[in-house]
Amino acid sequence: MKKLKFAWHIHHEILVEPLTEPIENRIKFIKENKPKEEQPLRLKLLKEVKGEIPKSIVKARKAYVKARKACVKAGKACDKAGEACVKKINTNKTLLALHKKECGCNWNGKNIFD
Repeated sequence: MKKLKFAWHIHHEILVEPLTEPIENRIKFIKENKPKEEQPLRLKLLKEVKGEIPKSIVKARKAYVKARKACVKAGKACDKAGEACVKKINTNKTLLALHKKECGCNWNGKNIFD
């Protein structure tokens, strides 16, 4: 496994983070997208860590990455289940008949406005 490289002040609200791309990309982004008055300080403070990051920080980062992957996977499963649920709701003949009896709106299977 490749050793993580860390840098100080990649983002203004986090002291240190692993570099996920070359630091030059972040420098370019700062110059092109951050407010002019912030750029000198951001560029001055953005630098690679020279010393050894404490193992507890590296371990915490790995735990975060693992949890984040699980979260993304769960989010995709949730989205898929939500889409399946909406499809069942919008096509269930018994439910559609009950809706027509009780509501009488212009529902067309997709929305109330068309």
